[in-house]
Amino acid sequence: MTTTLTSTIRAQLGWTWRDRVGGFVIADGSQLQFNRDLADGPGANQAQAVWRAADQSLASGQAMLLCLGALEEPMFGDTITIPLMRIKAILIVNKNTSGDGHLVVGAAGTDEWFAPFGMVGDTLKVMPASPLLMANLRDGWDVELGSEMLKIEAAGGDVLFDVAILGTTSAQQPDSSSGA
Repeated sequence: MTTTLTSTIRAQLGWTWRDRVGGFVIADGSQLQFNRDLADGPGANQAQAVWRAADQSLASGQAMLLCLGALEEPMFGDTITIPLMRIKAILIVNKNTSGDGHLVVGAAGTDEWFAPFGMVGDTLKVMPASPLLMANLRDGWDVELGSEMLKIEAAGGDVLFDVAILGTTSAQQPDSSSGA
């Protein structure tokens, strides 16, 4: 059996300004969009695997540790292990619509994966009713032994959330477009 993956990263922020000037309503609207399809593979703008967990619940102060090099996923009637070598995108959605429960992402301590955060110990917050999308579609962020643990912790209240991680399971191929 040959398994292939096609994936899409989309983000959009739209807005409309309205003002009443004299007897007229003036409106100005626009949007910023990003839309990229990724083919199956280990190279630039490609991905080979996705891991996801829906409706995850953490009580305030509780944490989930994800070993990015060995994520377990129920699929095709079995449980498979997804050994990610590069992370191309992570989407975390805080589904709380009331209360102050937010997520703190990063700062796992032991074997911490910190590539998109900048430095060991750095974190990002995912506030209620909000998403966090991090992406490095061309090169991805490395997942290496000793640097593969991602921590997601609830703070300020209980949190219900979804998470999806897109990446590659084999080494990235050299870019053939850069001639020698």
